[in-house]
Amino acid sequence: MRIFDTRTAFDDVLGGTTKWSRTGEAIDVAPSLHQGVAYSIGDSLTYVIDDAASLAREHLVGRRRYHMVVASTHGTVRLEVALKSNLDASTDYDDHTDRQHFSGSGEVVDVPEGAICIVDIDEAARILPEAETTAVQLHVTVEGATFHNK
Repeated sequence: MRIFDTRTAFDDVLGGTTKWSRTGEAIDVAPSLHQGVAYSIGDSLTYVIDDAASLAREHLVGRRRYHMVVASTHGTVRLEVALKSNLDASTDYDDHTDRQHFSGSGEVVDVPEGAICIVDIDEAARILPEAETTAVQLHVTVEGATFHNK
């Protein structure tokens, strides 16, 4: 897991590659979009903006092909994150959805307004249902530095 305190810090480290630059652009535009509607840039990046309660899940979710990225746009979003190796798989991996549910517990981390968190593919995570918080949740391909279809 990597947390960047600001969009500028995110850009300073990752902004030189197409996939992360597009991630930043999606984060920037998301507040002007409809909440709860999924948007995408090809099949390499999908994103949705919504309140944390709507983005919250019962189980920790792990992925293999996409990083989960969470950017807080209002309030402090709380995530629970753990290494998959420290959890018990409660479902088999589904190649169609790129999801696997896990049981167990992880570290609760705060993503303050303006910050960005990247969950690595060896981790599972879930957004916790915090009142009066809004976030952009993105899924960004783990493959390469560019978007081959863009």
